[in-house]
Amino acid sequence: MADDSELGPDVLDAMLEADDLSGTREALKGIASTDERYAVVRIKLALYDGSMPSGAAMQALIQLMRRDPEWPGAKALYQQASSTAFETRQSSVSHSHPPPPVERK
Repeated sequence: MADDSELGPDVLDAMLEADDLSGTREALKGIASTDERYAVVRIKLALYDGSMPSGAAMQALIQLMRRDPEWPGAKALYQQASSTAFETRQSSVSHSHPPPPVERK
């Protein structure tokens, strides 16, 4: 397999954008699951292949962005997951309903 520098997160993201889910999945097998540089790519793959619902992807991305608001690719993928959740009528943290009004006695 190619070395890590050839299969950086940007390369794998481009593979996902080209709809090469199986190639991306295979490439990720050779990368330690603890290597957080690939966190967004792993979430994106799971979102694209349907193994992770939009809401769960958004929660995972929120956790990354809490640690680093400028986490590469996280904000764009969050927006994409949010739009997908809205379009498919899934519950979403960004489209949640306000709580019901409180009745005062």
